[in-house]
Amino acid sequence: MIVRLPSHVACNLALVYNLDMKTLFDELLQRSSYRDDFLNNKVLPKNFYKFPITNVSENLYSVGDDIKVDNSTYKRDGIASTQATELGYPVSETFDFSLVTPDQNTRIWNWLQGWHLKNTVSILHNQKPGQSHPFHMDMISSYVKYVSKYYGVTLPNTQTNNEVVAYLKNKVKRVFVFLEDWLPGQIIMLGNQLIVEWNKGDVLWFDWYNVPHGTANFSRSDRMLLQVTGETTREFENLIKEESSAENI
Repeated sequence: MIVRLPSHVACNLALVYNLDMKTLFDELLQRSSYRDDFLNNKVLPKNFYKFPITNVSENLYSVGDDIKVDNSTYKRDGIASTQATELGYPVSETFDFSLVTPDQNTRIWNWLQGWHLKNTVSILHNQKPGQSHPFHMDMISSYVKYVSKYYGVTLPNTQTNNEVVAYLKNKVKRVFVFLEDWLPGQIIMLGNQLIVEWNKGDVLWFDWYNVPHGTANFSRSDRMLLQVTGETTREFENLIKEESSAENI
């Protein structure tokens, strides 16, 4: 289910966000073609997201699965983390994560090798009750880092090269795969759109380059999803373009 915040109950976000670009979020927001509409609480155009693009029928996760938490294994110093800490919000309170590799979370890794995105880098996000991830813009630096390690694809560091990010914005896509049914209190927000009431296996696509987004869990249960980033394919582009998709993949 998609919910748009009515404009009459929202303030002018241009007065809230720092237009002098004193934070990293404000700086990255400048690149977005949705920026002005976002600041004025305008509708997020449908070309920036689609939900759901499909539903994954394979059981990728079950409560009780042995999931290794990688919070301390991989340093969380990326662009998204910085946009939380610059608010004084500890990155440890955003979500717990587990990298999907050939050696851990192998059921998901094997499934991804046959899905619609190519050379995928995937991370399990477990958001506990009370955790939230403030609005941020993506730079897909984790993708650049791990696509080289696992697929031998070498790309320059996106954290220091905005031209690389601009190049990748059309080539690389990002989706969330919801691994459990939605519970009240669990939200994804894309611009001014609330994503709620998902079913297990639903896949959300959004334009990571242009869309500010955040998540929160104020339910009483964990919220588990799979973030998947990879090179687009003709099959994936067809999923985005289709009016609706009832297929299970």
